[in-house]
Amino acid sequence: MANSFSSTLSQLIQLVRQPAPASTHQAYPKLRNFILDVMAEGRRKNIINLLFEVELAPVRDNLARHSAATSERISLTTYLAKSLACAVAENKPMHGYRHGKSKLILFEDVDLSVMVEREIEEGALPVALLPVTHIVRSANNKTSGEIHKELQAAKVAPLGEQGPMSALEKRFFEMPAVLRKIVWFFIRRDPAMFKDLVGTVGVTSMGMHTSGSAVVIPITPMTLTLSIGSIGKKLVLENGVPVERDIIHLNLGADHDIIDGAPLMRFADRFKIMLAEGYALDCPQPSIKAPSTAPFSAAEADSDSPLSVPA
Repeated sequence: MANSFSSTLSQLIQLVRQPAPASTHQAYPKLRNFILDVMAEGRRKNIINLLFEVELAPVRDNLARHSAATSERISLTTYLAKSLACAVAENKPMHGYRHGKSKLILFEDVDLSVMVEREIEEGALPVALLPVTHIVRSANNKTSGEIHKELQAAKVAPLGEQGPMSALEKRFFEMPAVLRKIVWFFIRRDPAMFKDLVGTVGVTSMGMHTSGSAVVIPITPMTLTLSIGSIGKKLVLENGVPVERDIIHLNLGADHDIIDGAPLMRFADRFKIMLAEGYALDCPQPSIKAPSTAPFSAAEADSDSPLSVPA
C-alpha cells in the first residue's frame, strides 16, 4: 500500500513539473461576449430543426429577369432573406414570442436579424473576424433592392456607431457578465424589447465558406431562424432521364414551445413556393389563400390552452 501511494505521488509530482507546451497567449476579445450571450439565450429555447434543399434554377431565372428589367443586382442571400420575410408576414405566428405564460405576441413587422462577419481590432490584439447582427427593420415592407443595399452597407459601416453594432450595444457587451445577465433577464421577458434589440427572425449565411453539402444548425434565441448552407449538385429524374441540378442546402430552426413540426413543414413548403415564384422581388399578395401553417391546432389554440393568441 505504501509503495503504491509513493508511486502515485511520484507520478503526480512529475506531471506537475512538466514544462508548459509551446503556445501563444492572447487576450480574449470583449466583443465575443456577444456570441456568449446569444449562445446562453439560445440554450434556453427548445429548438427543432428542419433541413431541406431548394433547386436554384428557378431562383436564378427570377434574379436574371429582375436584373435585365431593372439593372439592379440582388444577391442570393438577399433574395432568400426577403422571401423569408414575405413568408413570415403571410403567417405571423411563425415569429410570435411568448409574453408570460398565457399570451403570444404576434408582430406586424418582420425584423430580420442578419449575421454579418466583420473584422474587429481591440488595442494591441490582432485583427479578428466576428459575426455581428444587423437588423433589417420591417423587411416585409422593403424591396429586395433596399435590403441588398442595407446589407452591403452593414459590411463596411464602422462598429460602435450606426452600423450593425451600435455604440450602446458595443458598450453593453463590454460589461461584466453578471451585469449583462441582469439586463437579459428583463429583455427575454418583454417581447417588444426583445424585438427592438434583437429582431424577430434570424438569418445566417455561411454556405459561401465551403463546398459540398453543408449547412449550420445554430444555437439561436429566435422563434425562427433560417440558416443558408452551401450550393451543391444533385441528380434528379426528368422525363426518366437523370439530370444534374444545382441545389442550396437550408435549415429552419424553430422554437418548439411555439411552433410544432407539421406547421414548420408546411411553412417550409410555402417558403419554397415563394422562392420559385419570385415573391422576393415584389412580395405580392397571394391570389388564393395560403394553406394554414398556424403553429397550433384548433384544439391547442382553444381558450383553455395554456398558450392562447389574443385577438
